[in-house]
Amino acid sequence: MLGSVFLVIRAGVLMASQLTIETVKEAAKRIRPYVAPSPVKYSVNLSKKMDQPVYLKLENLNLSGSFKIRGAMNALLQVGPEELESGVIAASAGNHAQGVAHTCRLLGTKATIFMPIHSPIVKAAATRELGAEVVLTGNSYEEALGAALERQKQTGALFLHGFNDERVIAGQGTVALELLEQVPDMGLVLTSIGGGGLAAGVALAIKESNASIQVVGVQSTSFPAMKQSLSAGKMTEFSTGYTIADGIAIKVPGSKNFEILNSCIDDIVLVSEDEIASGVMNLMEWEHMLAEGAGAAAVAALWKISPQTFAKVQKRPIVCVVSGGNIDVNLLKRIIPIGLKHTGRLFRLAVMIQDRPGRLAELLNIVSQTGANLQDVTHNRLYNAVGFDDVEVILDIETIDNQHQDQVTQSLTRQKFKYTKLG
Repeated sequence: MLGSVFLVIRAGVLMASQLTIETVKEAAKRIRPYVAPSPVKYSVNLSKKMDQPVYLKLENLNLSGSFKIRGAMNALLQVGPEELESGVIAASAGNHAQGVAHTCRLLGTKATIFMPIHSPIVKAAATRELGAEVVLTGNSYEEALGAALERQKQTGALFLHGFNDERVIAGQGTVALELLEQVPDMGLVLTSIGGGGLAAGVALAIKESNASIQVVGVQSTSFPAMKQSLSAGKMTEFSTGYTIADGIAIKVPGSKNFEILNSCIDDIVLVSEDEIASGVMNLMEWEHMLAEGAGAAAVAALWKISPQTFAKVQKRPIVCVVSGGNIDVNLLKRIIPIGLKHTGRLFRLAVMIQDRPGRLAELLNIVSQTGANLQDVTHNRLYNAVGFDDVEVILDIETIDNQHQDQVTQSLTRQKFKYTKLG
């Protein structure tokens, strides 16, 4: 760590950032009348799985459904009325949009939010409900950001960046101050990283308070820009496509956050789409809680913590920051089957059988005897048959776990059925 001052490169000049834990404490006092501390929940199931205490910091229950209200509120409460006369412009994948819109409504000024065309419907709709003008443009956050900056030049409105602003970072850091009171003996905090504002604020406040607490960031394998940047020692653009965790789908991290995390973060782990989907599903089933992909990423990362980190944490509590809960129902319908497949509870088989009476019933009976549940059966006589007397049967089968799936396939093998596992 560099202590209480972090270095940020601005226009080629090395300058000192004034962000300290005192800045974060001031932010906490500033937003407290408007943003209540989010609760912490002890997870019985996750604690049992990890064999040590696991707590969930429920930012999905915060005002506007995510942590983003903290940074937006802290930043805009420091702006004078004259600066707000022309309104506020922001770019967002959704959660910063709602934080800005909510705060602007409180302050009586107009909010104009630029969002990617394919932003979750629920996030765009919620932003409009808060009174903001929503402009859908571009295929990524970065393209929406470019359009927002162009509009700001034309109108002279105040632009508020979603993560590369020290006031925003300080606001997000208030999550850590609450955690230090709620779980004072914690040994590890897991938090998702997109542009890095939440992770930078949390890491700064945690490390200046108790350097022995490990802070581990979590990114999608599709958008590991911060991890790649820190590994390269410089800001790096990186993405490989789509992620269900739209809240952390950022190609280029914030420069201010890069410098802070370069000094403060202990590790960054990557989680796959299947793992994120499993995290969403686990929170639903085990905690009776709805989280978006970015919010569930920290839970998914529990199984990615390195042995070296565990050695430092020992048996002290782990805290997962559930950063948001704004998820589109249509996306949720797609996530659940992915999560079920990843955890061994749903799989598909293509089975070739002789096209004669009773053979299909025999196949289904064998599956039924294993205790598996048949969700869907497709009997296909027209395509993919390997012989004139053969027919392909597609089975969607619900099981308890991967071992149960093995029981199903072993039973089919014993009865001389030929099958292909499709997923």
